[in-house]
Amino acid sequence: MDKKDGLFTTVVGSWPLSNNHKNMLRVFTDLIQIGIDFPCYPQLLSMTHQFLSPLSEIIPQLKEVDEKFYLYEEFEVPKKPIALEYGKFIVNFFNEYPDLKAKIKGTKACLTGPFTLTFETILKNEIAKGLKPTIFEEPRAVMVDWIVNKFAEIIKQIAAAYSDMGIDIVSCDEPILGLLVGRKILFHSEDFIIDTINKTISGIKGLTSIHVCGRISPYLRDILLKTNVKILDHEFSTNEQNFKVFEKKHFQGTDKLLALGTVESKFVPIPDKNIDEYVEKVEFLKNYIKKGIEQYGRENLIIKPDCGFYPLKVFGENDGYEIAIKKVKNMVIALNELK
Repeated sequence: MDKKDGLFTTVVGSWPLSNNHKNMLRVFTDLIQIGIDFPCYPQLLSMTHQFLSPLSEIIPQLKEVDEKFYLYEEFEVPKKPIALEYGKFIVNFFNEYPDLKAKIKGTKACLTGPFTLTFETILKNEIAKGLKPTIFEEPRAVMVDWIVNKFAEIIKQIAAAYSDMGIDIVSCDEPILGLLVGRKILFHSEDFIIDTINKTISGIKGLTSIHVCGRISPYLRDILLKTNVKILDHEFSTNEQNFKVFEKKHFQGTDKLLALGTVESKFVPIPDKNIDEYVEKVEFLKNYIKKGIEQYGRENLIIKPDCGFYPLKVFGENDGYEIAIKKVKNMVIALNELK
């Protein structure tokens, strides 16, 4: 990806459909036909379960109980990467449909980062001793440096394997960082967060990305800008305060890009509101993207939805998916009309 070309499109990853191969084919094909430049493999299950469930099957000290994850003792990092079937899906898809590859600029994979995975991992027994919960009821693995570091190694293995498959953008999704880093950092040092992110992405040969939801604090912004990550991916449509946090100077003269959240992806049904009323109009999106161009420069932007569309399952699969795909379609149309 060359900065001078600018204004590519991608998606964050998740969709409000049941987790099966047929639905993965449906979403991926739709994204290509709509005109997304860098389609991501469809993420149709919880972003934490996607990696913690297979980990619990090979790490004896990590147990899944009633859809929660408990770590009981120190553990060894598996020698082989897990959860590679999502990257293999992309490879197999284009082996079967080679004509569709010509319609895109590249592909993307989304991986859940070590801070978010350890945030969802509850500590038990001796490994939890001496830890006083701060923002939750029980000690979590995210509070312990060496555990976060081992999870970074696990995700590094997966990211490197996906890169070796030829996937162009590999994203480390860390929604929890917005909570951990405000005016100060919970549990860790600034250097530890930077080093952990850099370790996680160190095996990626293509473009690296990090997705953090919600309002981004200036402190978190500065930390992310100090990492080796190339694409900073955030919500702007539902968190317009982020327009005040990021400035053009943060990207000028660097190889970094800003992935601008352009359509809302999390909201609840409103009585008597029809599907199309949840979908941003093309003209509105054109003006919104123009705002991004004027503030950041087209050469520094990637256009994408705020976050994943998994929360739209509250509408039911049919309506939730229709809303999501119409939003993405209008986003692409708006950008194409601007071009």
